[in-house]
Amino acid sequence: MALSQKSLVRVATLVPVGSAAGAAQGKQSGLLTYATDDAAATVEAAGYFNGAREFLRKGDLILASMVNGGTSVGKSYVALTVPATGNCTIAVFTATAG
Repeated sequence: MALSQKSLVRVATLVPVGSAAGAAQGKQSGLLTYATDDAAATVEAAGYFNGAREFLRKGDLILASMVNGGTSVGKSYVALTVPATGNCTIAVFTATAG
């Protein structure tokens, strides 16, 4: 199946990404939700979110609800690349201690 753009919803206001000096940059990041009948492996494939490149930003977090073998699965992702051309890529979001 393919991305359903109507099912990808921005739920939080874009926030400026801070620099090392603490100043906000021109970059922004936000939080989105996505629900689909696609399996997680399909959603995680490079290019799945290409249809949302005008809406998606590098660094956005995506909370997704998917079907995996008929069982609902929830995962969190971060948008890694959102190029003007080529494939958009995401990765499973993992919180790390810092």
